[in-house]
Amino acid sequence: MSEQDNVKSGYWSIATQKHLKAYRTDSSNIDEFDTLNTAGKAGRLLGVIRGNNEIDNIKKLEKMANSVNISPKELHRIILPMLEEASDKQVEIIRNSTGDITGVAEYVFTNHNVLDITGKVFEVSGPTPIERITVETMDATKKIPYLQGELTQLFNMQGFSDQEIQLALTLQSQFKLIQLLNKSRTHDAIISNEYVWGPNHKKIAMAISGLDFGKKQNLKDIIELIQRTQGFPLEKLPNIDNDLFMLAKKTGMINPITIISSRGIQKDFGFSSELISSAGYEDDILDDVKLLLASLRFGENYTQYSTIEQTERFLSFLIDKGRIGPHPANETDYTLLEKKGIIKVSYGSRYNYYRGRNESGYFLELIRKDVAQAALDIIKSPDYHISSSSDVTDYSSLSDTGSFVTPEENRIHLGESPEPVKEAEEYLNRVLRDEIL
Repeated sequence: MSEQDNVKSGYWSIATQKHLKAYRTDSSNIDEFDTLNTAGKAGRLLGVIRGNNEIDNIKKLEKMANSVNISPKELHRIILPMLEEASDKQVEIIRNSTGDITGVAEYVFTNHNVLDITGKVFEVSGPTPIERITVETMDATKKIPYLQGELTQLFNMQGFSDQEIQLALTLQSQFKLIQLLNKSRTHDAIISNEYVWGPNHKKIAMAISGLDFGKKQNLKDIIELIQRTQGFPLEKLPNIDNDLFMLAKKTGMINPITIISSRGIQKDFGFSSELISSAGYEDDILDDVKLLLASLRFGENYTQYSTIEQTERFLSFLIDKGRIGPHPANETDYTLLEKKGIIKVSYGSRYNYYRGRNESGYFLELIRKDVAQAALDIIKSPDYHISSSSDVTDYSSLSDTGSFVTPEENRIHLGESPEPVKEAEEYLNRVLRDEIL
């Protein structure tokens, strides 16, 4: 397989796993996506540990794996061995003299590398025709919605049977990997997926004015607000028609990230579909940039001890100096970013020249500079509005600290769309197909 094919398979393995994690492991037919699910877990773990170079504390590694739904036994017996096998020495398992896994070393520098290795894990795991059709379906419908007959013809040409194609589409619909909209002028179902809105956001922004229910201008205003203020707290949005808001979230025009802090505070933050403009696969499928921005927004609005008042200055300082602190909030409200491998929390001291004394406390140390830089680039955009060292060795605190819910999971939990929302979804998909000009 070419590197580009591996990246494609890796991208959709991760996307699929983010959907499947919202379902029980004994859900009917979920086993049909076993290879995609396992490869997706491996990719998400690799995204978490990337940049650490070496993790020699197995408890920390297990807690980081748990943040992407990997149990300790699965980590030791399946995920790490598969990553080592597929990565061509970019991931190496560290073992003690008795052969037990005690850590991992990694030499993975970019998210592109993460997707490439994830795709290799997918390939060496022996994917089924259903899983290969799933990758191709989601990849095709990210660019533009297709009629079911068009996809069937396309996959027939690739050597898949009608029975395999129909089963694959049915299973993808069951787990909400794709949407089948049965209202089209040809009476052939329109097949789309929630990732289509990113590369087509300009066309959709214009098409919203064609909706003929609810407060259509209100939705356009809300989306423009979130585009200007990525990570906007959704509870602070102006009033919006409930059906329109559900439409925006279900289709992926608004991508909500839910942050649950160690203090039990749960808040939703909204992102637009084109957070990182990309025609390919470099669009934050691992949620790193969204999670960092949402955490900064959490600090702006909900931190117990104080709030981040100058986001750009805060992030610039962290990138330039490599760490920031000490501050009490660093101990409690940003450990989610540590579990995701973006930062590391450490206890230390520094001399405060303004106060003329040494100060001790918790620092944030930056691990993945590229993620922080991408977040800073978004914040520094002229369209973006903002409001005015010893390692930690006790990782038990990570067990009950912050967690998050991905946009994919949020969409799955929205439930069945009311009829006006279904009609609007069908309308917007026809716009993307240029059936409505």
